[in-house]
Amino acid sequence: MEKRKNQLRRYAIIIPVCDENACLGQVLDELQQDLPDQDFVVAVGLNGSSDASGQVAVERGVRVGETELRGYGHGCMAAIEALRVAGVEVEAYLFYAGDGASRPRDVLALVQRFEATRAPLVIGLRSFDLRTWWQQLGRVLPNLILGVAGFFLTGRFYHDLGPLRLIEFEFFNRLDLRELTWGWTIEAEVKASVMGVRVETLAVVERERLAGEQKVSGVSLWRSACIGAHILLSGVRARWADD
Repeated sequence: MEKRKNQLRRYAIIIPVCDENACLGQVLDELQQDLPDQDFVVAVGLNGSSDASGQVAVERGVRVGETELRGYGHGCMAAIEALRVAGVEVEAYLFYAGDGASRPRDVLALVQRFEATRAPLVIGLRSFDLRTWWQQLGRVLPNLILGVAGFFLTGRFYHDLGPLRLIEFEFFNRLDLRELTWGWTIEAEVKASVMGVRVETLAVVERERLAGEQKVSGVSLWRSACIGAHILLSGVRARWADD
């Protein structure tokens, strides 16, 4: 029992990783420098990763889980399973980018909103800079289309799928997320709406990735269309999952 008390943290930062060796070290260093260790634990979930990302994470003392299955959700679940096996208990999970696009200060902003409202789901929505709209169109337009589709599914509109998000521990277990590839984010939003829980949103900043290859935005038009269709179908499945 004493061992489990020593493993208690308030929040777990979940970082799904697939071949992010070139930038993961800097991402972890920044988190460990800027966030209080007594409140946060970091867990990396390797999903089909074939580079030295795991070694980078181990060297920095964070929890590491691994699966051969590729996909954002598979990586998240591998990290969560690593925490469970280690006996780490948390109040909420924060899902964070392994490529340097997210900022620790936005993690703190999500935590502050959660503590102020106790909303089971807090989503960080990326802002849209009108000065560079043409550079962001490849990300913003698909998200707007999915946001409109999500409105028809749930009655709630989000202009962004918001990869930076906080989900309260008990609510995460109730969500029973099953879309473990492209549909991970939209499934949580749709199910939260269907379940009628409070959802808080706030603006966050998305930085340029530090290194490596984009896996969703910045890819070919055909690949973007395929990913968008998969996400949309995931939202439809989530809407009527229990009907």
